[in-house]
Amino acid sequence: MKDFISHVIAVLYRNLIWSYRSPFRLLDVTLWPLWMVFMLSVFLSVVDADPSYLALIIVSVAGWRAIFFVGFETTVMVLEEHWHDALPDILVSPISALQLALGGALTGVLKTIAVVIMFLAVGYLAFGIELADFATFLIALFFLMLAGFSFGFVLFGMAAVFDKRNVFTLSFMLPEVIGVASGPYYNIADVFPPCMVSVLNTFPTTHAFNLIKSIFGITQPDYFMLVITSMVWLCLAIVLNRTLYDFGRRMGTLTKVG
Repeated sequence: MKDFISHVIAVLYRNLIWSYRSPFRLLDVTLWPLWMVFMLSVFLSVVDADPSYLALIIVSVAGWRAIFFVGFETTVMVLEEHWHDALPDILVSPISALQLALGGALTGVLKTIAVVIMFLAVGYLAFGIELADFATFLIALFFLMLAGFSFGFVLFGMAAVFDKRNVFTLSFMLPEVIGVASGPYYNIADVFPPCMVSVLNTFPTTHAFNLIKSIFGITQPDYFMLVITSMVWLCLAIVLNRTLYDFGRRMGTLTKVG
């Protein structure tokens, strides 16, 4: 266990060094999220929206970014090693695929923490917003990050079989699609037909965003479904990752595709 944790921390340390030297990664936790939240919040402030709804927008966008950061960083671990021609070296090193993915996920967690702090500071300084129930928000944030890891781990496995450039594209697209479809600041029953609502209720992200919205009295959370759907997604992610990863290793596509 000590070696397992040390390998994960080693991956995290390497990622933090890369982040410090990468303009893309620095902008990813500064300019882009700030631009997104300002576009929404400034518009709402101009049209004199309810301050509580403005607060909901800010914390929901923070949760939305949590899905992206953890999912993207989990997926991109195998992609970056491939593009740096280092994947064969990683595969013969003591670091396993799971440790590599967890190191990426922890990188996403740290980026999420940085953005959440920044968003809450902006909300307080610019609009005087204070989050009433921070503990509930943290619970929702944890499950959003867990969902991000789940589909990121699946994409990690897909990168062993399919063109890595296409997987990289999916790592950007899926968090946005999942995030907006899960009702971050609206009730999905008011927007989608009943059949679509049934599908979206199998997403842990839907129930996590309902938990955030419950802070503002918009909807009622379902903790049972939140936990069950999260565990189902995580178990499916582990099975699919191992299946795809082993298939890619046997077929020789793990280091050759894309």
